[in-house]
Amino acid sequence: MTVHLLCGPDEVSREDAVRELVAGVRLPSDFADVNTSRFDATSYTPEAFRFACEAMPFLAECRVVICRGVAASLGAREARAAARRSTNGTADDEPSSGQVVARPAKGKRGASAPTAPAKTPEQALADYLPEIPGATLVLFVEDEAPASATALGTAFTRPGMVTRNFPIPEGAGLERWLRTRAQEFAGPGAPSSGAITADAARLLASYVGTDMRLASNEVRKLVTYAGPGRAVEARDVELLSPQTTATAKIWELSQAILDGQRSKAATRLAQLLDASDMRPEQVISSLRSAITQHLSVQELEQRGQPDATIARELRMQPFAVKMVRERASRLGERALIYLHRRTLEADLSLKTGRQAPRLAIELLVVELSARAVQAMQLQAQRRG
Repeated sequence: MTVHLLCGPDEVSREDAVRELVAGVRLPSDFADVNTSRFDATSYTPEAFRFACEAMPFLAECRVVICRGVAASLGAREARAAARRSTNGTADDEPSSGQVVARPAKGKRGASAPTAPAKTPEQALADYLPEIPGATLVLFVEDEAPASATALGTAFTRPGMVTRNFPIPEGAGLERWLRTRAQEFAGPGAPSSGAITADAARLLASYVGTDMRLASNEVRKLVTYAGPGRAVEARDVELLSPQTTATAKIWELSQAILDGQRSKAATRLAQLLDASDMRPEQVISSLRSAITQHLSVQELEQRGQPDATIARELRMQPFAVKMVRERASRLGERALIYLHRRTLEADLSLKTGRQAPRLAIELLVVELSARAVQAMQLQAQRRG
């Protein structure tokens, strides 16, 4: 058997791969649980893992061992230990929990030989991976691959190790992901042209963002609603995904405001208030979140973080990070802080009854749009 590292933020595709690999070894259904061991960050110990890997299969040809988050946990533990050693200037006096310590050998007259340095749990696991018996399939399921410079990062590149990465799809890739998912859910009853139209997949992709579990659930719901023989259409998405539709309209509203498009922003606001159950105070809260997102992206960019890291930390699509980063640059930090403060003040005004809710949000949208135009003009002058 082979050791597999399945990593990446697309947990839906990652779990599909786990099921496919486990199904591929064809464990007898009556003895599947007996021949399967599972570990996570809290249950893993080197001894228990070794025992699970080396146990003989019971009335089966192989065993399966699944480890979730174990590599990340060991890597984090090693990083903390390294930080302590750096701070103290010396190695830890006592091995941490789970460290593998070599026992001192006896010399000719009973004297103890020098003690071999203790292995960290991460190094112990890295050294053991090539020794795993061939009758055991081991799956490491991680949000991220171990850093290449670490012991485990190096170990997973050795012969016999298989690494598969599952990034969050974006753009056309996300649309393909949705179409493939719909085809799987529809099964033999899917239309020959596909279980979801291109327009419906594009619309749904704009709603679900980076939440792949939400995307999978929405596709299942839409395919079930369409029924056998009919493809999911854009009108189905609009009908059955009211929450994601409202999210998309909030995104469009915030984009229009921060781009200084007052007329478009007013139209989007009217559509949002008239065609959904969202209240003015919810709209203000959502706008504040959108402005906060721009500030967060700008802060991480100033720290030198690449778009991929920003997307992962803020749970955004990479293409959305680029759009937000460029817009934040056009507006400037001072303007974004001002816009954020004004949404807080408007929220307070609305909650204390100083203004009628509808009027408060309409005035706020006009003011923020105008301020965005001024900020962009000022930034342009400074660059010029």
